[in-house]
Amino acid sequence: MTRQHKHQVARAQIAVHLREMGFDVKEVPRAEKFDMLVNGRMRVALRVAFPGCYAHTVTVNGRKYQYDYKSWNFNFHRHGLWEDRYCDVFLCVAKQRRLEDEIFVIPASAVTGPTFSLHGAGKPYRGRYAEFRNGWSIFHVPQTPAGIDENDQFEDASEVA
Repeated sequence: MTRQHKHQVARAQIAVHLREMGFDVKEVPRAEKFDMLVNGRMRVALRVAFPGCYAHTVTVNGRKYQYDYKSWNFNFHRHGLWEDRYCDVFLCVAKQRRLEDEIFVIPASAVTGPTFSLHGAGKPYRGRYAEFRNGWSIFHVPQTPAGIDENDQFEDASEVA
């Protein structure tokens, strides 16, 4: 299975999940910098990582010990370029982490660097993006009804009379 096919499978699964939650999801062409548009306004970039190897060497009393840990790595940059605001949300899927996939729904405004890595599967991740684990509520941001400016002030009916 190619990297693109793995991405397409995850993209379809996430789209189905969001639709089941009641959201309108439009998948966009590959030429776009993001993967889907949720409720016509929220640009979502999907990042999928399968476990890789993270080599670590320690020297104790002159003896070297080498360990290989599982690692899941996500790039927020695009082809080495750190562009600003090409999406609103990063949806990071760590495949086969612990007993099942682990999903982080991270607002682009919370991203502080070009990458995100999860090391090992023995303990839950407690780092910078831990608060966004299963953060599906980000999609429940209230929308302003069409035709109403967010800055409009509404008068009380009693004051109009």
